[in-house]
Amino acid sequence: MDLLQLQYFQTIARLENLTKAAEQLYVAQPNLSVSMKRLEADLGVSLFERRRGRIRLTPTGKLFLAHVDQVLEDLDRGVSAARRMEEKSAERVRVASVIIDLMGNLLELFLPDNAGVAFEHIHCHNDEVLEKLRRDEADFGFVFGEPDDEGIEYIEIDRCERVVQLAASHPLAGRGVISLNELNGERLICNLARDDRTLLDGLFRARALHPGVFYRCDDNRVEVSMLSGGGISIAPLSNYIKLKREYPAQPLACLRIREPLPDARLGMVRPTGRHLSAASLQFYQMVSRFFERERQIRDAFLRTMPER
Repeated sequence: MDLLQLQYFQTIARLENLTKAAEQLYVAQPNLSVSMKRLEADLGVSLFERRRGRIRLTPTGKLFLAHVDQVLEDLDRGVSAARRMEEKSAERVRVASVIIDLMGNLLELFLPDNAGVAFEHIHCHNDEVLEKLRRDEADFGFVFGEPDDEGIEYIEIDRCERVVQLAASHPLAGRGVISLNELNGERLICNLARDDRTLLDGLFRARALHPGVFYRCDDNRVEVSMLSGGGISIAPLSNYIKLKREYPAQPLACLRIREPLPDARLGMVRPTGRHLSAASLQFYQMVSRFFERERQIRDAFLRTMPER
């Protein structure tokens, strides 16, 4: 029995689904099943009931989970305390986000005047940022959409209209304004660096849309390639402007969406009441100035687009 097995066990117990647990843990499902069978063999007890594709804890498994939760929680506290002691005298900034391209822009502005600051970018998916904060692996993070969590402080730093992004050669590119129903059967792109998954799931349910092909990525560079290959994405207008600026050789277009959609919202999150270092506060202030300039550029561009 090792620590990794306990973490696997805790995740499976919480999700009650091997497939979902494997996806969250980035582990192949067969390997996860083998690991749990070995854990049961090591303990000499049955931890799970497996029925019709569902997996649930036995009474013994529930008892064991309570102790595992306590052990892992104590371990997390110990790790956090050790890190704080080791790094208490260091000036540092730890940021969790999936937005690699944006972080590059921000660091170009921040680091020249802060050469003595230790900076760490923790790359993770949008829905994993809060867990990094809870584990004290990051001081704050950037997320798309406002989290519903009383223990997390959310400060909105940007909000903008969503548009359709596509290659300039795409048959729909000359529309100017487009209805969501016209996207039915198109090759849609889900960029996990944003809140695309939540948005698209909602649109599919409400409008019974069915993509012809569903692309997934978590990087703007990959998304540009998918757009050039005929894909379409529903993205913040700020993202389209950024792609046009950073990939000028790729002829792209954007269309306004006739139906009202929720604005794309980007915010900074941190645990409620957590103290930020002077360097972290300085970084946040720089971020605010950066987005103020981006809003001015976006507003000017929006005035050139047709009315919805």
